[in-house]
Amino acid sequence: MTHAIVLPLFNKADYVSQTLNSLIRQSKLPDELIIVDDLSTDNSLSIVHDFLRNHISRFGNCRIQVIELTENKGPGNARNIGFAATNCELVSFLDADDEYHPKLLEIASNAFKVRQLDFMVLNIAFMPGNEIYPDLEPLKKYLEPLDKELYLIKDPLTAVSDPHFIMGVGSNVIVKSKWIANTQYHAEAKLNEGIDFWYRVLKGILNKLPGKIALQTGGYLYVNEVPGSLSRKKYSHFKQIELPPVISRYVNSKDKHDRLLMGMIGERWYKHALQNLPSNTQKARFLWHYRSLLPKYIGYLLIKR
Repeated sequence: MTHAIVLPLFNKADYVSQTLNSLIRQSKLPDELIIVDDLSTDNSLSIVHDFLRNHISRFGNCRIQVIELTENKGPGNARNIGFAATNCELVSFLDADDEYHPKLLEIASNAFKVRQLDFMVLNIAFMPGNEIYPDLEPLKKYLEPLDKELYLIKDPLTAVSDPHFIMGVGSNVIVKSKWIANTQYHAEAKLNEGIDFWYRVLKGILNKLPGKIALQTGGYLYVNEVPGSLSRKKYSHFKQIELPPVISRYVNSKDKHDRLLMGMIGERWYKHALQNLPSNTQKARFLWHYRSLLPKYIGYLLIKR
């Protein structure tokens, strides 16, 4: 199956060569590579152009396009623009500090074709420690083996709201392009925007047909733990902490799965805030400011139990 890769780029000079190198080492080369530079202020874009010029023959027949944005609007906007330029059966969004195992595109293509998949979640090897996520043991009730490292996800809308599950983090979804044609990333969001996007794609699939949603294990996606990333960001004031789009989108939803996902993200969000705010005063102000969400969170805990 043809496979397009969209690579949003913003200030990843230390990593983007490794990311691109992981693509030319693929046993099945991508058919399209769309690189969208979100007005980088370092030399990321120069590195990309140099890499492409020096290694263009190793991309084979891959169609390559570099889109240079004139305004920085965040990774969601870059992904939306990149996807609009694709024309393949499969698509994945590869962050410019992540890498693919040399066999990943071949494995994914075969799995989609042989198993008639619609949507694939990849487990993650975090670098440099090579820790593998998620742990499959707590997720066993959702998984049905299809192959040695491939599992069908049963009840996927419930599975993705399990706190042990990882979806939309570190480039870890591959999907049939037709399923995201009418869905876009929340362009301004920078916190959990991937989870918000892929959950809506997943619901769209399952609203139309039973769908085959799979988890590909084996650690074929390498995610670099980048210093200064959002998950490690420290804040001086509670208002600097963005409300995740999942929460604002589903805060009044009556749907069980929406509420489960909102609660799971809310739990992570509260912990993230309380761990990264500088003082007890700021933590108290954060909790007071978002006090209206606490009943929703308590409701999530009751549903989860």
